[in-house]
Amino acid sequence: MTHQRYLLRGDFISAPELGEMAVHEDAYISIENGRITGFSDQRPNTGPDVTFIDHKGKLIIPGFSDVHIHAVQYVTRGLGYDMELLPWLESYTFPEEARFHDPQYAEVVFRDVVRDLWAAGTLHTAIYSSINTDASLELMDCFAQAGISAYVGKVNMDRNGGENLEETTEESVRETIRFIESAKPYADKRVWPILTPRFAPSCSDELLKRLGELSVEHGLPVQSHVNENMGEIAWVKDLFPGSRDYLSVYEDFGLLPKERTIMAHCIHNTKQEIDLFREKDVLIAHNPDSNSNLASGIMPTGDMLDAGLRIGLGSDVGGGNRLFIGHAIDSAMKQSRILWALTDHAHRTISFAEAFHMATTGGGSFFGQTGTFLPGYTFDALVIDDRRFTRHRPLTVFERLQKFVFAGDDRDIAVRYMAGQAVPEPFTAE
Repeated sequence: MTHQRYLLRGDFISAPELGEMAVHEDAYISIENGRITGFSDQRPNTGPDVTFIDHKGKLIIPGFSDVHIHAVQYVTRGLGYDMELLPWLESYTFPEEARFHDPQYAEVVFRDVVRDLWAAGTLHTAIYSSINTDASLELMDCFAQAGISAYVGKVNMDRNGGENLEETTEESVRETIRFIESAKPYADKRVWPILTPRFAPSCSDELLKRLGELSVEHGLPVQSHVNENMGEIAWVKDLFPGSRDYLSVYEDFGLLPKERTIMAHCIHNTKQEIDLFREKDVLIAHNPDSNSNLASGIMPTGDMLDAGLRIGLGSDVGGGNRLFIGHAIDSAMKQSRILWALTDHAHRTISFAEAFHMATTGGGSFFGQTGTFLPGYTFDALVIDDRRFTRHRPLTVFERLQKFVFAGDDRDIAVRYMAGQAVPEPFTAE
């Protein structure tokens, strides 16, 4: 569809503002050069240069954004969930990630990851690869072939990685530069590099300093972890005694570029860290499933939204066990209710509209104008065939969306659109 004009009919729903839903029932959306030009309640008069696609009776929603996932943990998802974070990393995660030095293994796993993200309706993702540059480039290539937008990170680790999962500082910097240069051809496919110090304990002061310099030099975004686990926070305090708190470690080394940083988990934050999140307009990657699976804690989502923070949702596979972001919406809402109940209502719950906004508009904000249906935004969308939910009783468009999120899955997604183009299932010949 790109560079052409299209008119689509369907039942549209999105969350353009936090806590608000916009519904266009049995409406028509106009698309030109992959971008939305507007809605009509009645079918407009169009010329022969406009192609009409009829999705009458189907639900059309923005594509999901998964803003925190580890491709190299895909194989070990569902394992070790009776452990906390640090023992889990040592027992399952690090040994598995070391296998991605094998290019054949990386290709097989990454194609499965990308195919399953496509199935789950995830059209944008911020994803961690491994420390291996060639594997990271293979992951970028898989996304480019599939037509899914992604920020891909070659992970940096020059300490505390265990056997076969550490680089020297110079090697890490050199390979990161090679990754940045080799990634340039993928930009026109909406696949970009993102600097990825795994988390502060995995990087020396010198490596963090050099990565901060690369961020400035190349104008690159950054993704990492912060305040996931109390043991991790204590470890960071020992490793970086000169920094005020965990988040300040990244700030001290120039790794919080404004509006261009994703920080995952963000559970146990100080008031100063909340202020710094807001000052730098950090995108918070809320990962409710992995937070539960690894007994890390419950992020006070409602409080953080009220503080004016930007929040998206992540599956965090393999700490999380489901790629479908609808499951993350469900988990985020449940956790906010548990926290409300356990703290004598000291922390508020979040609404469905807020959780859906995080899954679409909030996370999508990192990828440009996407995640909702507004003029000028790219038409990145899912067409949902939800007839199995409406056969027994009539439902409003809003209720149909809730049914899909809480009771549906990838089987209900009929079509996936990226920049106005239907995206077929990738790697089907395998």
